[in-house]
Amino acid sequence: MKSFGLEDMAYAKGFIRKVLESDLNDLNSFANRLSDRRYRDFAAAFSFSSATADTQTQAQEDELIGLYKQSYSNEEKTVATEGAYYSSRIDQARTVDDFLSNERLRTYALRAYGIDPTYTSRSYLRSVLTSDIDDAESFVNQTGSEAFLKLAREFGFNKDGTISSATAQTAAQKNAVMENYNITVPSFVTSDAAQINKAYYEKAIQNVASVSDISSDRRLMGYLTTAYSLSPTLSAVELKLIMTSDLSNPGSHANLVGAASMVMAFNFDENGQVLEGTVAQEADKIKNTTDLYLARYDTVRKSTVEDAAKNFSKRMAAVASLQDFMLSNKDDKDSQNNKLPELYHVALRAYGIGSDEISGSTLKKILTSDPYDPKSFVSSTGDSRLIALAKAFNFATDGKAAAPVTAVTDIQISRWVGDYRARTTILLKGGALEKAKKEVKAEAEYFAETMANLKTTEDFIKDKRLVAFVAKAVGLDPKPLTSDDLKKAFASNLSDQRSFLNSQADPRLRDIVAAFSVDKSGQVTRRDSTAASERSRLKQLFLNQTLEQQQGEANDGVRLALYFQRKAPDITSIYTILGDKALFEVVTTVFSLPSEISAMPVDRQVTMLTKFIKLEDLQNQTKVQSLLKRFASMYDLKNSAGADSYSVLLSRNR
Repeated sequence: MKSFGLEDMAYAKGFIRKVLESDLNDLNSFANRLSDRRYRDFAAAFSFSSATADTQTQAQEDELIGLYKQSYSNEEKTVATEGAYYSSRIDQARTVDDFLSNERLRTYALRAYGIDPTYTSRSYLRSVLTSDIDDAESFVNQTGSEAFLKLAREFGFNKDGTISSATAQTAAQKNAVMENYNITVPSFVTSDAAQINKAYYEKAIQNVASVSDISSDRRLMGYLTTAYSLSPTLSAVELKLIMTSDLSNPGSHANLVGAASMVMAFNFDENGQVLEGTVAQEADKIKNTTDLYLARYDTVRKSTVEDAAKNFSKRMAAVASLQDFMLSNKDDKDSQNNKLPELYHVALRAYGIGSDEISGSTLKKILTSDPYDPKSFVSSTGDSRLIALAKAFNFATDGKAAAPVTAVTDIQISRWVGDYRARTTILLKGGALEKAKKEVKAEAEYFAETMANLKTTEDFIKDKRLVAFVAKAVGLDPKPLTSDDLKKAFASNLSDQRSFLNSQADPRLRDIVAAFSVDKSGQVTRRDSTAASERSRLKQLFLNQTLEQQQGEANDGVRLALYFQRKAPDITSIYTILGDKALFEVVTTVFSLPSEISAMPVDRQVTMLTKFIKLEDLQNQTKVQSLLKRFASMYDLKNSAGADSYSVLLSRNR
């Protein structure tokens, strides 16, 4: 308490308890209602108040949703990259062992036919690829696996693993594997897959003789439902009802579901057969259908992604526990989201984790594990994806909401914003003040939003707007503050009095560093009730108070001067001086003002002091020292002090 000049209140335990338990984010909290800012600063140095619990902050949600959306672009790029690699490298395989020894080629081919590479040994696959597919007794035919048989058909390896042609695959075989991969592996229709589907449709539609030929072909059905914006779960029965509808009847099924344009694109009779003497679709109608498909296939995907993101945001707003988070869309109160991805599926995809990689119970252990504790369950996995996933939420070990981990507390951000506003608008009036307020609002919004997303001190140092904002908030000139200075500051040990911060840096820079909750590498980490950095700051405040008290016992003028020197950068109003007895005494002494002026009306006091002191001068250390030199002389003259107050002050500042 002495660190904040509150030692005289040590007896009032109940009062101090209410101060420490105050929520400083609440303007109406006990500490915030007190006029003396020292109580707010005292409460801010500790974390005894209940920090606001939130299963996921807006910043965390925005990052997760951004990663979720980006995952689709990343997936398409990965599919294209793997396809290009396969296309170029498969032609270099001269034996089956060349193929098997290349994990990327092997994995690509297996996944193209829905075969899990994890459970397929190289020896087993060698037997498959060197089998005679025309021999009913061969290894591949004895496996009973249609997938392995299809795969074997696309290679030309002999029984001894050699090849008879120039390459292991013909151009047609290679294209078949790549087409199959593009159609089956991606979780959505990529641009390459859309072209493959287009080619398939244009060829297959030539052989369609009835509606059932379409409904029995999953790819044709998918193509048409996309092209004509119909439900992807359209059944064979409903397709026939649509295609055999009488469009002249407003109550026909096609008219009711908005599928009249699709009916007109085909030539089916009332029984679902192609009209005699015609084809299912003429060339111009095939082109029209294809144009519709190419225009809409990606719209379907984008719409689904947006719907999933909106559902995630909507549901997360009501998630108060891990149990709520794991609740299926089918079991919530919204029946419109039943077919959308579950919340945990969205989260897993955002961080590149397959939904089949971890079980539900393991996911719960991950989300209730502390990713900032090197000994926790999630940290022990060593999987950066899982650690990032755990950091995207704030679940306590019991599954309930916990306080989020941020580089700087909301309280500190609010304090810096307030100080920045005060220093920026000081002494401004009229249009200049209004303009400054708008600029402050824009900078404050950027500052608060960016700081909420900050992950490392390196990110802070790189962002000149953030640095300038904080520097101005604490009264530092940001121009001479270099990146190297900041790096040295954040690398300093706050507990070591010989460190750069404690021996060479401006105390205000030390306060900036102390406000961050980061580990030795500069990564954001969990803050304890009174972090080491905060303890260091408290120690320094205590030393300052002790120094002022000790000097005051010998020379009260030195105590007043030291106090004024410490408080000067934070004085943004004449009222601050009027409300502080020590500051008021310094100012009245410097300018030889009678003590009786305190009895004057406050507005007259403000007018008088404004004539003598310029608030902007208090932000200039040189001018403050000049003022204190005058104070020391006037104080010694007035009080007949035995020692030169300014000489003592100078010795203490060295």
